[in-house]
Amino acid sequence: MKKDTKKIVAEITLILLACIRNNMLLFALLWVLLHEVAHMFIALKYGCKFHKLEIHIFGVKAELSEIDSLKDNEKIIVYLAGVMLNIIIAVLFYLFYLNYTWEFLITSAKLNIGLAFFNLLPAYPLDGSRIFEIILSKKYTFKKSQKIIICTSYIIAMAFILTDIYIYFWFKKINISMLIAALIIFYITQIERKTYMYITMGNIIKKRKRLLKNKYIENKTISVYYNQGLVNVLSLVDRNKFNTFYVLDDDMHLIYILNEDELIEALKAYGNILIYEYIEMINK
Repeated sequence: MKKDTKKIVAEITLILLACIRNNMLLFALLWVLLHEVAHMFIALKYGCKFHKLEIHIFGVKAELSEIDSLKDNEKIIVYLAGVMLNIIIAVLFYLFYLNYTWEFLITSAKLNIGLAFFNLLPAYPLDGSRIFEIILSKKYTFKKSQKIIICTSYIIAMAFILTDIYIYFWFKKINISMLIAALIIFYITQIERKTYMYITMGNIIKKRKRLLKNKYIENKTISVYYNQGLVNVLSLVDRNKFNTFYVLDDDMHLIYILNEDELIEALKAYGNILIYEYIEMINK
């Protein structure tokens, strides 16, 4: 199973687990499907391309491209679309319940509001982690932002496990849903932790698409020490901006200017050599 497919399946499974103990599991699946469709609808409105729709036992997977070429505020709206739909459904069902006291209405309202807030948790693979990532990227580098989100995901997963232990200790019951949710968060976070460097390289292509679409891209300049590996410099790349690195020696003298496109080509050609070694090679 592809990594992106695993994330989609894991996200749908997680939000289903949030209501697995409810007798209205079939309706829960419907709200989950509508949640995913809302993401797809708003993404298409912003110009993302739809490739195919896969329906399986966990729900629906919509293949969309060019989401990363959207502006940050547009991406946040896409990620919030499912949550907002669940909140709207919850409010409507509650208003209907005030006039028609059917158990189905109030249960559906609670179900949707629960799905909305659960999906806002800043843990992989939930929407909250993507929104949290965008917010962090305004202040930190991509590498540091990823580390913060990964740490937060682990903390949330551990909180689920500790809560389950507490429930068992005091009430002699095990919440299987919470335990499985914690394991899924751990699993997807491990995937993110192992692959974020490759994601950084892939972002170069996505930024090129953003440049072609918006006709501009913001710049970012960082000064780096010459006696370190190219991969270390790659970890400083801001995924949303075009990066330029001023290479400084021991005496703080500027000895080279390295742009991110050259950095990627250097890594492809020479691997993780030191910056000064790369400079010596191209000078020859």
